[in-house]
Amino acid sequence: MALHPLDLAVIGAYFLAMIGIGFWSMRMARTREDYLVAGRRLQFPMFFACMAAMAVGGAVTVGGTGKGYQDGIAGLWVGGSLGMGLILLGMLVSSKLNRLRALSINEVIERNYGATARVFGAVLTIIYTVALSVVQVVAMGSILAGILGIDTRLAMVYAGLVVVFYTFLGGMWSVTLTDIVQFVIKTLGILLLAPIFVLADDRVGGLGGLIDKVPASHWDLGGYGRMGTLYWILLYVPGLVIGQDIWQRVFTAKSSRVAQTGTLAAGIYSIVYALAAVLLGMAVLAAGIKVDKPGLVFEVGVVSFLPMGIAGLLLAAAMAAAMSVASGTILAASTVVYNDLYLRFVRGQKHAEIDEARTDAEGHVHTATDVWINRGIALALGVVIIALSVVIEDIFKALDLSYAFLSGCVFVPVFAAFVLKRVSPRAGLVSLALSFLGVASTMVYGRVSGAADYSIGGNYPIMIGMALGLVSYVVVHLVDHDKIAPNVDPDLADIEELPV
Repeated sequence: MALHPLDLAVIGAYFLAMIGIGFWSMRMARTREDYLVAGRRLQFPMFFACMAAMAVGGAVTVGGTGKGYQDGIAGLWVGGSLGMGLILLGMLVSSKLNRLRALSINEVIERNYGATARVFGAVLTIIYTVALSVVQVVAMGSILAGILGIDTRLAMVYAGLVVVFYTFLGGMWSVTLTDIVQFVIKTLGILLLAPIFVLADDRVGGLGGLIDKVPASHWDLGGYGRMGTLYWILLYVPGLVIGQDIWQRVFTAKSSRVAQTGTLAAGIYSIVYALAAVLLGMAVLAAGIKVDKPGLVFEVGVVSFLPMGIAGLLLAAAMAAAMSVASGTILAASTVVYNDLYLRFVRGQKHAEIDEARTDAEGHVHTATDVWINRGIALALGVVIIALSVVIEDIFKALDLSYAFLSGCVFVPVFAAFVLKRVSPRAGLVSLALSFLGVASTMVYGRVSGAADYSIGGNYPIMIGMALGLVSYVVVHLVDHDKIAPNVDPDLADIEELPV
């Protein structure tokens, strides 16, 4: 794919800007909470932009465009389900989450189900965040390979190293500041400039031409059928409600009101953005442009429809989409390793606030050593993620794997803690264990037997995992007499201790 030097200059400037922000934000990450949750002080504009940038990554931008080309408007269910999950999170739990003062989802799991359940949750969360990071690195590599004309695997290494580097330097402040830039680029490129130039192209012929030139089946929102549509909803909606990467963003909000309104607004934005990406893919089809691989539709569409300079900006927008999610999920994975494994089982601290570190006159905790420990964990995980990306090279396979374990295993016990008046610690532990076995064994069976519905990407791993988790939770909850008040509200003064 030949690009004008101006486009290459735009993309190069974008990469340099990301690295520069990483160095600059390093000065702001002085404490553990600065590094992990941006000091918990983001106001609405910054919080909304960061949450929206986090939600619409490479799978929605690159993958969604490919879905639009292949499947039509039904491809909206990919990104639309992500938006639905954010809206549900904003309606149900985001304001309460913000008041928890936690660093990870697994702190909440331990508060209700014990230390062993926290380990289960940590393992599942690491699988989810690492796999989701792989998705974004694969997407970035695909775009960069097309831009530079180099091997895709080598492009993954280059793009992945940039994200790992600026995340390593500034943590959540790097993620936040780069997300602001990425949000602006994505909004300008995908939502504003792309529709204008696409509809003005003679090969498309405006909105009327787009409608007429695309097969009628491509305008069927239910094109995936009931089971196909249900798959995307089950995959993403529960996962967004209890994803560590999303929760960690909620923890950055300055107040519960900012957390709730920002999350709801980001959900609506995600649906609109997903629609724009799908329509771009359909426009490529309407223009009669032949594309061999769905993953190349976005790049081909950008180069075909947009003038020089603007094409580079739009390709930078696609890179921005993937980089937003990748940086957030790498940081989320490192937070879980630090907070739920290292801090909890090496130092023996249940919560980060237990650490009696040195404080200044304003009461801020100085944990410079902890910041460097987090940096080291983020760097190590980043290298592992890049290596896995080179091996996997499949966006949706990695995405399906990550959300299958999250939605199929973690959703039931965590959601129960927010809606029940009394919870059983044993029920949560049993639910996590059985649902994990259900998802993993179903995938193995599908792989061995060749049954697609039971393999990675099929409906049954998630459905079986959620069913096992729900049934086992209800049964143990009903027979267990050692129930406690759920600890998901920091305003409760009489939280009961977990039974030994």
